[in-house]
Amino acid sequence: MRDLEFLKTERAQRATQRLSQVALWGCVLVVAYLALLPSADPISASWDKANHLLAFTVMAWLADLGWPAKQQAPLRWGLLLGYGLLIEAVQHFLPLRQFSLLDWVADGMGILIYLGLKASWQRYQ
Repeated sequence: MRDLEFLKTERAQRATQRLSQVALWGCVLVVAYLALLPSADPISASWDKANHLLAFTVMAWLADLGWPAKQQAPLRWGLLLGYGLLIEAVQHFLPLRQFSLLDWVADGMGILIYLGLKASWQRYQ
């Protein structure tokens, strides 16, 4: 009976990984759509940086759940930062959009926020 409980746990972990992977790709697509959508609003710093922080905190969490191997961590964070930089580079060529180094810094801060929350949670447990 104990072996069946282990299989359920293993199955639950695989399901969580797969769901997180799919959710991350969904977030990547939604973030790209929103970032590349023509904007009628003038560029401002009001909630823009908070949006970057939140989006990249969530994407870091999903990436960590989807690809949990510790040796993959630098690749996860590098790919997310690269994705943020790619969005900024494309925005440079779009009307009513611009490249913003501060947006990219906010992306990186979102990843750091996730890592801080993760470390706090691990200490708590």
